[in-house]
Formats: sequence, structure tokens, C-alpha cells
Amino acid sequence: MWTAVVVVIASVVVTAVACVLFGRSRAHDQADDRDADSRGFLGAVISGLFIVALAFYMVIVWEESGAAGDNAAREAAAVADAYWQTAVMPQPQRDHIRGLLVEYPKLVADKEWARLAVGQADERTTDALNSLHSEILSLPSSPDQVKSARERSLERLREITDLRRDRLDQAGGLDNTGKLMLFGTIAGAIGMVVFPLLIGFTARARHVVQLSLTAAVMAFVCVLCVGMTQPFTGMLRVEPEAFTTVTEELAGIPAEQSR
Repeated sequence: MWTAVVVVIASVVVTAVACVLFGRSRAHDQADDRDADSRGFLGAVISGLFIVALAFYMVIVWEESGAAGDNAAREAAAVADAYWQTAVMPQPQRDHIRGLLVEYPKLVADKEWARLAVGQADERTTDALNSLHSEILSLPSSPDQVKSARERSLERLREITDLRRDRLDQAGGLDNTGKLMLFGTIAGAIGMVVFPLLIGFTARARHVVQLSLTAAVMAFVCVLCVGMTQPFTGMLRVEPEAFTTVTEELAGIPAEQSR
């Protein structure tokens, strides 16, 4: 929050000072308006490019956030489905697998989710997932009920692993297209402020206020865009609600109903 305030204030101060200094140095040129049409056209082009880049960037960010939320819900659902498969498993593997299935969403919500903001995985969560693989693979292949539960659990575990890998990839930030759109957005925002100065913006009070306000808005937009480079930070960040919900769901399943 404070970073955004500092950036906005700094952009306003720099723009106002530049406008006053530059306007005074070019004041004698302002009487010649023969190139007004071409200057207006170029300004409109820069504004249009900024709007297009911003629109594409917001679509990319929105889709990434939605995909991250959907993947988290699917991952949590796969954990719940794997838990129900333990009903026919023999002891002591059954209790071990159940304990790990209960521990995994807790670790994701309490430990790993905070690390996603910096694009990192949690080692304890990784260990829990590896232990699940080992425990399920150690199940016997007979009788048929146990074999079926083993195969179904392995399918759910592969799904959990793939979805977690996608989640960690998304935590790494934008792909090349997203980075290009972010660069275009920032470049367009800078162009909308710099272009009027380059063509000889006057130092009259209303012009200084107008350009300073434009700089403040552009700086704020850029700060927001940079803050939404991945779906686990910023205004559109995804919360670990799916994992906290499945943890509560598993805790509420009576042992006799899951046997």
C-alpha cells in the first residue's frame, strides 16, 4: 500500500516539475498550432495502445486467477475422494494414509500458501505427498476391493500431484505473453505522460494539474498491474478456502462411516 502511495506521489511531483520547467522553455512555440492535428493523432494512438495492452493484460490476469481457483478446488476434491477410498484398506496402512490425507490440505493452507506469494514450494508439503505415494504403493493388490481402492487412490494422487505442479508454476508469475502485455501497459502509461511534455505542454496551472492527475492515475494503474503478476498476490489473489473447507470436511467424517 505504502509503495503505491510513494510511487503515485513521486510521479506527480516529477511530472509537475517537468511540466513547469519544460513549459516555460517552450512557451514561445505554443502560438503555432499548425501541427495540432498530427499531435492530437499521435496522442490518440498512444492512448489506444495503452488501453489495448491494459485490456489484454487484465484478461490474462483474470484467466490465470480463475484457473488457479479452479485447480485448487479440484485438488482439494481429489484429496477428499482419496480419503473415501481408504474404507476398505487394511491396517496399519489405512490409518497412515488417512493421517497424511488430513495433513496435506492443512499444510497447503497453513504453510505452502504463504510461500506461493514468493513462488516457492513448502518442503513439508512435498514430504507429505511423497509419503502418500509410498504408503499407497505399498498396499497389497488383493483382494479385489483393496486393488480397486489402490488404483483409484493412485489416480487421485496423480491428479493431486499434477494440480500442485500447475499451482507452483502459476506462482512463478506471468508467461511471456503476460510479460509482454505488462511491458506494453507500462510503456503506454509512460508515453501518455511524456508525450505532452515532448510536444511542448504549457506551464499554465490547469495544464500542470491535468498532466499531474494523469500521471497519478497512470502510476496507480501500473502499480496495480505489477502487483497482479501472479494469482497468489495482489487484488485478485486466490485464497486457500478449498483446502480449509476439505480439512473441515474430513474432520467431520465419522470413522465408522469411512470404514
